[in-house]
Amino acid sequence: MNSKISKLGLSQKAFIEIIILTIILFITGNILQNQISRKLNDAAEESVSQMTADMAQLADERFMRYISTLKAASIYLEQHEEQKNNILEAINQENVYGRAGVMDYEGNVTGAVVSKHDFPKLLRAFQGNNVVDYHTDGGIIVAVPVYYGDNVRYVLYQIFPRGNLTKVFGLADYNPYSRIMIQYKDGSLAVPYENFSTKDHEFWDDQDIKAGMVEVHSRLETSKAAAVYTEGSKGKYYVFGADLPQTDFSLVGYIPWSAVAGRINSVYQMVQWVFTLMLLLFACVSIYLFMAQTKVAENEALKKARQAADDANRAKSQFLANMSHEIRTPLNAINGMDEMILRRSRDMDIRRYASNIHSASTALLGIINEILDFSKIESGRMELVTDKYSLRVLLKEVVTLVGFRAKAKQLEFIINVDADLPNELYGDVGRIRQILINVINNAIKYTDEGTVTFDVGGDIVEDILNLKLVVTDTGIGIKPEDMEKLFKDFERLDIQKNCKVEGTGLGLAITHRLLTMMGGTVNVSSIYGEGSTFTIELPQKIMGAEVIGDFDADQDIEEELEDVVATSFTAPEASILIVDDNEMNCFVATCMLSDTKAKLTVAHSGSEALEFLKKESFHLVMTDYMMPGMDGIATLNEAKKIKGTENTRFVILTATALAGVREKFLAEGFDDYLSKPMTGKQLETVVKRNLPAELVHPVEESEAKGVEEVKTLDEPKTVENGALADKRGEIVHDSTFVDRRMPRIDMSVGLKFCNNSDKLYKRVLEMFSKLSEANIEDMEKSFGAEKWDAYRIKVHALKSGSLNIGCDLLHEMAKEQEQAGKDYISEESTEAQRMKAVEYMKQHHEEIMAMYRQVAQMARDMTEE
Repeated sequence: MNSKISKLGLSQKAFIEIIILTIILFITGNILQNQISRKLNDAAEESVSQMTADMAQLADERFMRYISTLKAASIYLEQHEEQKNNILEAINQENVYGRAGVMDYEGNVTGAVVSKHDFPKLLRAFQGNNVVDYHTDGGIIVAVPVYYGDNVRYVLYQIFPRGNLTKVFGLADYNPYSRIMIQYKDGSLAVPYENFSTKDHEFWDDQDIKAGMVEVHSRLETSKAAAVYTEGSKGKYYVFGADLPQTDFSLVGYIPWSAVAGRINSVYQMVQWVFTLMLLLFACVSIYLFMAQTKVAENEALKKARQAADDANRAKSQFLANMSHEIRTPLNAINGMDEMILRRSRDMDIRRYASNIHSASTALLGIINEILDFSKIESGRMELVTDKYSLRVLLKEVVTLVGFRAKAKQLEFIINVDADLPNELYGDVGRIRQILINVINNAIKYTDEGTVTFDVGGDIVEDILNLKLVVTDTGIGIKPEDMEKLFKDFERLDIQKNCKVEGTGLGLAITHRLLTMMGGTVNVSSIYGEGSTFTIELPQKIMGAEVIGDFDADQDIEEELEDVVATSFTAPEASILIVDDNEMNCFVATCMLSDTKAKLTVAHSGSEALEFLKKESFHLVMTDYMMPGMDGIATLNEAKKIKGTENTRFVILTATALAGVREKFLAEGFDDYLSKPMTGKQLETVVKRNLPAELVHPVEESEAKGVEEVKTLDEPKTVENGALADKRGEIVHDSTFVDRRMPRIDMSVGLKFCNNSDKLYKRVLEMFSKLSEANIEDMEKSFGAEKWDAYRIKVHALKSGSLNIGCDLLHEMAKEQEQAGKDYISEESTEAQRMKAVEYMKQHHEEIMAMYRQVAQMARDMTEE
């Protein structure tokens, strides 16, 4: 009984809904029909208006055609005055409806006789103008000046009598349905259409037609042509008009509504079709409503199930985030202790072990991030971070990590690297490292005995290396039926046989998705019981001519970073101007170039550099891009205006190393580009490339070999982990706690950017700590006054300075803060984006300042010991 009542209630509800929909549909149909009718009339008026504009252009072209004929004749008459009569006869023969004549300044006429009083505009032809004039009895005259030197000697004209005007200027052939005539400015009918009769006079005297023409003339004040729909005793018409340029004439006429409606009749049919379609749609909706009522309960259950699934997914994401945090905390402690070993120990074996620990823990942290990466990829929040990288260093890092696992399982790990591959590439090195570790580890996990082979090769097409990475194992292989499940999420193959193999089933799924994002591919071939081969192909941009060379997997990575770079040339006759507002950057550059014996001059602003350029000549100017007041581009533009800089080479130094930046600066007029921070070798290479060849003197090989061996700095004092001050001034006492955001100074990175000179690196540390107090004060002032452009420039200097000494964490935080500043000043940013950028800078300012002070103290401690 209750079920029947319920169904009855649902039926009544559905009936009411159908009635409401019917009313809405009826009202909508009427509104739609009215709107379409109005739109169609507007469209018709627009169409007629366009037709009128075309007719006006045609009429104007006819006037211009006769003027062109007369102008050609006037040029001939100017040179052959004795043939005046022959010229007039030729003009008359070309157009039998007109009569040609020549008038001099005194009014003497040869040929067709006209009066200056009938055609007062004729006098304007003696002033050098082309003339079109009209007289009620005389007709239309077209006249042009005839010159004698620079003066007008005659006026050559052709008059078309009133009786011939329709034949000459009529437009009846344009549209068989329209009636078109030409009026003079006083309203008199100059060129009537054919068979113009008393009925036509009555038509134009009709009040509705007159009202339409008033509206036409009103619209002509703002448009070159106009058309208006009129409906009255004469029927339905469109009246139209247009002014003829360079004359006192206007074109007017009318066309029956039926002639225009015939073109748009299909539109009315379309309206009817749409309305019919709406009725059919209404019928479908009605049927759907009756059927949908029976599924309300099911939909509610599905809604609850979906909500439960969303809750479970959020719980999963939260669990993954918490698990990642719990693993990162002890791993960070491992990194911290390893850093202390690298700082304090001078034993090369221990340093080698510590370096391997550092590489392994860094890569391990990347592997842990796989779990969060999967969530990011699922939600579409994964972004690639591309930059220049060394293929040699990447391969050594990967081999160092996976080699331990292969050795632990007593597997033979074979590495074959093509020595001719380019070493300097551009891509997301972190994700490529992650992909390689995933694939090679996968091969090691499923191989109990035999070999794992890693082949690295590729093909070069223009400036792209199609990197080919092949991993082959002698493991258990993959069943043919399992191949299609290989890259699915959380999917593990042959579980019973591989139950003891660790893994989540995410590695290959993430690998496949990352390769797709980077434009690469992965292919697999396998024989079950014999082994598998994974082939990765990945396009990478080539950034330099250096090749990878013979690859030695056992060579210490640290040795590569600490190679002594000897000065390869001297240039004592060369003059170099270094422009940078950052005093430490100037100091580093001058120290790196000191062994070249070139004359080095330092300017701390663009304006100061211009003063130097006015006083003396320089062979090379190396300028920073982002400087207060006058940036590098502005400095270049002003410098090139100074006399004596025609042969000066200009190199831009910038910490912006994004794709396309080099091309942008070269397009601005710079001769070369160098990204900061730079190594001594990079700086010397750019200087050598841009100095005149006759000024560069190679250093003898014996001198190059005589470079003093690099010595390691005494180990600096560091802040003890047991008493770390947070930014609120509280002390956390824990002998095992390591702050996840604790900065560290990596000496190997700092030495790399100081030409591997301990002495230079120590002076850079001193300068960093010495300048920190003043820089912090300037940044606080800019921040407090909300001068975000000045604040951004200071943060930019901190970004490059912190990387110069080897502090990656401070460098990255300053980089993010600088990007927020760029977002704020960008013309493309919306107001909401600017507010978000300011909010970000305010949120992170205190943390950056606290870390700046902490790193400055660490640098001070390292130099004092």
